[in-house]
Amino acid sequence: MSIKELNQELISLRQCLQQLKTENAELRQTVLEYTTQLKQHKSEQQAALLERQRIEEQLQTTQQFLYSVIQTMPVAVFVKDVVDLRIVLCNQAAEKLAGVSADEILGKNDYDLFPREEADFFTTRDREALNSKKLLEIPEEIIRTKSGETRILQIKKAPILDSQGQPKYLLVVRYDITEHKQAEAQLKQQAIELEQTLKKLQSTQAQLIQSEKMSSLGQLVAGVAHEINNPVNFISGNLTYANKYIQKLLNLLHLYRINYPNPALEIQMTIQEMEFDFLVEDLLKLLSSMEIGAERIQQIVVSLRIFSRLDEAELKAVDIHQGIESTLSILEHRLKPRANHVEIQVLKDYDDLPLVECYAGQLNQVFMNILSNAIDALEEALIQGKLSHNHPQIRICTQKLNPQQIVIRIIDNGLGIPEQVKQKLFDPFFTTKDVGKGTGLGLSISYQIITERHGGSLECVSSLEEGAELIITIPVVQPKQ
Repeated sequence: MSIKELNQELISLRQCLQQLKTENAELRQTVLEYTTQLKQHKSEQQAALLERQRIEEQLQTTQQFLYSVIQTMPVAVFVKDVVDLRIVLCNQAAEKLAGVSADEILGKNDYDLFPREEADFFTTRDREALNSKKLLEIPEEIIRTKSGETRILQIKKAPILDSQGQPKYLLVVRYDITEHKQAEAQLKQQAIELEQTLKKLQSTQAQLIQSEKMSSLGQLVAGVAHEINNPVNFISGNLTYANKYIQKLLNLLHLYRINYPNPALEIQMTIQEMEFDFLVEDLLKLLSSMEIGAERIQQIVVSLRIFSRLDEAELKAVDIHQGIESTLSILEHRLKPRANHVEIQVLKDYDDLPLVECYAGQLNQVFMNILSNAIDALEEALIQGKLSHNHPQIRICTQKLNPQQIVIRIIDNGLGIPEQVKQKLFDPFFTTKDVGKGTGLGLSISYQIITERHGGSLECVSSLEEGAELIITIPVVQPKQ
């Protein structure tokens, strides 16, 4: 090899060495950069790992907190999968409600825990909540626990959706409202009992008030009848003799006129001045009127005695028509025409009734209350000018329904009774009259007398503009106590 070739070779080697140095430097730079990047990546990985550990710890803490919350909740919580509706989570309240431990609940569905019929019902509701993807609320649902106890539940079912909005789990929350329902039922029962007690107190109060009032009224009526009876009998008895004596005196005067047709002038003047013929005629009419008046007073006295019947406080077989007639006699002044009212006509349709075993005085009180109300209704209609026919009537019908029962109907052709009033008609102290015009005891006491004392019934049939009909049904003979 020549020197020239050797030099060229050395030059070539130098160039290769230089290139090698350059490449080595570049390689070192690349390795340095890669090492730096590797260190930075490793640092980032470590930071990411620490962050992941922190998040996992935080998530675990949150999960533990949520689990604790769920476990301590006082309501039963179940979480079910959407495939077989098997329970994947439950809390302590759920265990208590089911009556078994969580190990016996988890992984099972309603068919494993309840009878088939109930499980079918629960599953249908679960699917309904999942399909709707909305909260389903069930106000009341009855279940039987494994121990056979019946519980009343209020249930909420809500689907838990994934990121695509599809149901992944079903959350079921069951509130045990058994005690609440039992307490509610107990309160309702207590309210009913209190209402019944109040009605009994009102009824007792009404009875005491009316009893006292009727006792005083009965004694007053009987006393008045007794006091009137003596002077009336005296007047009535003396009228008979007075009539006889006057007839004799008139006969004597007649004989004087026949035998002494021409008396002294003074006597003739006196006869003319006194209008003797008119006086004789009017005197006879006067005596007749006094007899009729005395008879009427005697009839009123008899009616007062029949109405009060203080001597008939016990059961006694009586003529019902006699009691009705005595009541009408006492109310006659309200039936007659007056300055502002036309006459109230009483139409009677009496059947051939047997004697009825009853408390006569109390039954007469019923007739008085019902007839007085009928008269009040007709008078009110007349005052208001709403009785278009202007012919107020009261019809009294009696009928023998069968050998064991009779019925008495008292019907007026007034304005009738509204439905809302009719429902309260027999309640104690209920009245539609102005203050001071009614106590609200009449029909309430009448109802008790008929239903409780006589084992009968008292009904009202009425509608607006159609009048009112009170129907009394009572047995002919009271059952033996």
